[in-house]
Amino acid sequence: MVVAKQMDVRSNIKKYFDLAYDGETVIVPRKQDKNVVIISEEEYRRLDQLRRVAAYRSSFTGETDKKKPDKVDTYGNVKNRNMEKLSIISNLKDNWNGNGAAPFTKKLIEKVVDIVDKLLIQPEIFPTALGTIQLEFDNSRRDHMELEIGERDEAEIFIVYYNGEESFEKIAVSAETINRRVGDFYG
Repeated sequence: MVVAKQMDVRSNIKKYFDLAYDGETVIVPRKQDKNVVIISEEEYRRLDQLRRVAAYRSSFTGETDKKKPDKVDTYGNVKNRNMEKLSIISNLKDNWNGNGAAPFTKKLIEKVVDIVDKLLIQPEIFPTALGTIQLEFDNSRRDHMELEIGERDEAEIFIVYYNGEESFEKIAVSAETINRRVGDFYG
C-alpha cells in the first residue's frame, strides 16, 4: 500500500496509475476524510465480484451481518443501478452509438427488467448495436460470461474461461433458467 499526497498524484499521475496497475493500492488522503483509493481495474472487478458472490450466498442463507447495522445493501444498490441503466437504455434514440444502431423496443426492455428484478446475482448490463441487451458476469476463477437477450425466447451464453477455452450455448429466456445457469457459473 502506498499513501500519496493529492498534489504528488497530480504531478506524477502516470507513476501512481502504473503502481495501481501493477497491483499496488494507492491511498490519497483528502480533507474531511474524503480519501480516495486508486486500484487497478482487475482489482476493482475482483472486489465487485466478491460483493456479488456474497449477495448471492446470503440470498440462500438469509444471513445478514447483525454486527453492522449501517451495512450497505450491495445487492440492492447494484439492482437499483441496473434498473436505472435499463431506464437509460430504454430512452436511447436512433443512432445512439453513432453507427446507426436502432433504439430498443419496449417489449425487450420489459423482458430484461423482469429478468434482472428476479436475478440472485446482479450482472453488469450493456446495450448492443445488434438490438440485444447483454448481461455480464465474472467469477472468482476469472471466467467471464456474457448472456445476450433479444426479442426471441432464447438467450445466448458465451463463456471465456481463465485458461482461454470458450463455450457457447442457447438457453430459454426465463429468470429461473438464467438464475440456475448463473449459479452453475459461480459454482
